[in-house]
Amino acid sequence: MAGELGREIEYHRAIGSTQDRARERAITTGTTAVFVVVAEEQTAGQGTRGRVWHAPPGTALLASWLFRPAPDEPALVGLLAGVALARALDALGAPGAELKWPNDVLLGGRKLAGVLSHGTSDASGGTLVLGIGVNVHQVAADLPEELRGRATSLALAGHAVDRLALLARLSAELDRVAVAGGRSAALAEWRGRAALLGRAVEVLREGAGPVAGIARDIAEDGALVVETAYGRERIHAGEVTVTT
Repeated sequence: MAGELGREIEYHRAIGSTQDRARERAITTGTTAVFVVVAEEQTAGQGTRGRVWHAPPGTALLASWLFRPAPDEPALVGLLAGVALARALDALGAPGAELKWPNDVLLGGRKLAGVLSHGTSDASGGTLVLGIGVNVHQVAADLPEELRGRATSLALAGHAVDRLALLARLSAELDRVAVAGGRSAALAEWRGRAALLGRAVEVLREGAGPVAGIARDIAEDGALVVETAYGRERIHAGEVTVTT
């Protein structure tokens, strides 16, 4: 399997966070190391904005990929990881994934997966760690009660997908979008899969006031372009809520 992925696999039955472990190994391994950390269970799984990622053991694909040296425009690659996952799902018989800026993957209008991106700079070209959690085998009772109306899994959507097959296909697609030549097509595909473009939204930003308007586009660097009453504004980080 490691040979098929083109990178070392570090497997854990249980771990605090694959993202934390990958970042730790990025510091301690050599400049040419590439690997993916995979776990059956995370006891301190990370979501966005400090949230916890819930997944009973063996029900989700929980993995973090190290790219070294970091690709150009690492923030954009983090955004395009959603395209990589959507392509992998298409290939494995689970089509129709939509993308919600900046890092959610939806199926049937509900959250299926999320991406966390962490980049560093150094004299060796820096690193990019992409942490991805995909709900695969969960049934309704596995989802926290407060998320049951907003989250889903491949099983709940009627798709039987093997997690190892998904790991392999997703790894290949991530390598494609990480290459500069593949990003233009991936960004166009992101726009085509966007769940929010053309809709009224409010974006909450850390350390700044909210932005309300119409989500118009994704810029070439991955910023969300919102048309407000005062003109177009580019937003690089925040949490989006649909208001109509």
